Amino acid sequence: MKKLVEALKSFGLSEYEAKVLLALIAKGELTAKEISEFSGVPRTSVYDVIKSLMDKGLVESYGKPMKFRALDSSDLMRIFSKKVEENLRFLREELPALERGETEEVRVYRGELAFDKITELTRSAKKVEIVASFIPDEILDVLRNSKCELIACALNVDEVKGLASKAYRLRFAITDSKLGLIILDDETVAVFFKNKVPLAIVGSGKGFVSFYKMLVGSILSSNVVESVE
Repeated sequence: MKKLVEALKSFGLSEYEAKVLLALIAKGELTAKEISEFSGVPRTSVYDVIKSLMDKGLVESYGKPMKFRALDSSDLMRIFSKKVEENLRFLREELPALERGETEEVRVYRGELAFDKITELTRSAKKVEIVASFIPDEILDVLRNSKCELIACALNVDEVKGLASKAYRLRFAITDSKLGLIILDDETVAVFFKNKVPLAIVGSGKGFVSFYKMLVGSILSSNVVESVE
């Protein structure tokens, strides 16, 4: 069982997600209470884990009282095979770029200039992906007046959920500071920290952006966020 858990974790599942999925595969249709008993996952965590697995398309729910079941093994293998193919495709594209030593540009902005630069970049972008503890007022103002395609994740995502094609809410505050990252047009990344002295790190380059794209994808598919309708 331990090897199966580790194998599933290699596809991006958490340990709890792997244990719940294996319990459903082995036992078939289970209630949340039964899942906790068979998987060893604490009852208080079961619903969050199930929701995450359902968001990934690996588990289905039905009936009253509600029961849950995993997709059959052939469907699960197709999903995991697709994940492997996507990762291999990414490596085929990115590793040659590293060998060629493609240059990346990173600049640091402090004080008022930090958010001046971020709002300038955001205002002109056609696609914006933002993951932040809180979206600062300066960025909120720009987003409210923008027609860009927006994907947003933050504790205060309700401020822009009507504007976003996809909106996610963090389940808890990561820090008291306002920090986060923005990906603009899949070409530029801006990492910001709004504390006593605002700071922004702005970078471009295929490898640099691809890293943060993977990071954002990982966050949005994890159980630390919830989708907002």
